[in-house]
Amino acid sequence: MRIRMLAALPLLAALVLAPRHGSAQVSATIHLGRPIVVGNYEATRYGDWHSSYRRWRPVTVYYYNGRYYPRAIRGARPVQIYRRQNEYFLPPRDAAWVNRGDRRYNYHRRPNDEDYNHAEPPRRP
Repeated sequence: MRIRMLAALPLLAALVLAPRHGSAQVSATIHLGRPIVVGNYEATRYGDWHSSYRRWRPVTVYYYNGRYYPRAIRGARPVQIYRRQNEYFLPPRDAAWVNRGDRRYNYHRRPNDEDYNHAEPPRRP
């Protein structure tokens, strides 16, 4: 009888230590920060670019999942835009603007057609 108990002991240990199937729930929250509103350039709102562009500040925002964020996010596309006070807007699409060349602006990160189509129209004062 003692031998049976010793033989059954490894079997009991295997049953106790065997992995069990259970339910698991994984929840992940990614804090991206508050998205910013980026509008299209409009001369009546931001001034004629020929004389006003030096008052604009070039900034890089990050386009991710249909929104623009002020901080880098993994997988986001950097986009160079302009800021005036608390308003963000895309550079003018005028052909003369492209040839003008703002030395402060990073042309490797210039907006593409998707950005211009996605941007909101300027808010009216």
